[in-house]
Amino acid sequence: MIKLGVCTSIDNIDKVAKAGFDYLETSLSGIAALTDEEFEKARAKVEASPIKVEACNGMVPGSIRLTGPDVNAQTIHDYLDAAFARAEQLGTKVVVFGSGAARRVPDDFDTAQAWRQVGNFLRLCERHAAEHDITIAIEPLRSGECNILNYVSEATLIASLIQMPHIAVLGDTYHMAMGGESFSALKMAGGLLKHVHVANAIGRKYPKTGDGEKYAELFETLRSIPYEGRVSVEGACDDFDTDVVEAFRALDAERSR
Repeated sequence: MIKLGVCTSIDNIDKVAKAGFDYLETSLSGIAALTDEEFEKARAKVEASPIKVEACNGMVPGSIRLTGPDVNAQTIHDYLDAAFARAEQLGTKVVVFGSGAARRVPDDFDTAQAWRQVGNFLRLCERHAAEHDITIAIEPLRSGECNILNYVSEATLIASLIQMPHIAVLGDTYHMAMGGESFSALKMAGGLLKHVHVANAIGRKYPKTGDGEKYAELFETLRSIPYEGRVSVEGACDDFDTDVVEAFRALDAERSR
């Protein structure tokens, strides 16, 4: 069965669980930046919760370059060693490779070389992902946020070419809507699709019943693959306590059809 989660701070894990969600998704770079004492407090909070941090986004901070002339493989290795070790302790199974600032191609840098660098980064990630039993889901971002890897079809292509067992694809309904990409791209990704982000594309808000978004079509598409992964709410909300409950109701109703 498809699992439902929310992208938010670990501080909200009890509220997310109470609303009915199956897991929490939070920032990997945020976890990596914690002091040892801060991380132990966060880990203890997760351990005490009925749900875990099964997914992380914000894989790489913008300070670590993935494209351009300043890429440093050792820096990337060291960061992933520490970050993935912490993620595993929190129960993480999927790490989202969005990281628009880190992968944005510098002006006047060769685009073909940048694509090769993205491929090299993913190959470098494979060992770390395998070591910690984590799947990396490539997240296409709208062109306004990043100038490379903007479509699910592109993520599917690069994951297909790399052919590594821990490198997969993410579909984000907001970024797909901004790029004019239909849900058929998710079906084309097939078994490579390992994670999904969802929001109301208008304002990128938390889902609500009757808000005009095509949640029924999304879950119908996912069932047709068939997809048995996770779907995380990622967006803005007006009041977290209220909106997280409504988001669960809206998505659970379609998941359960």
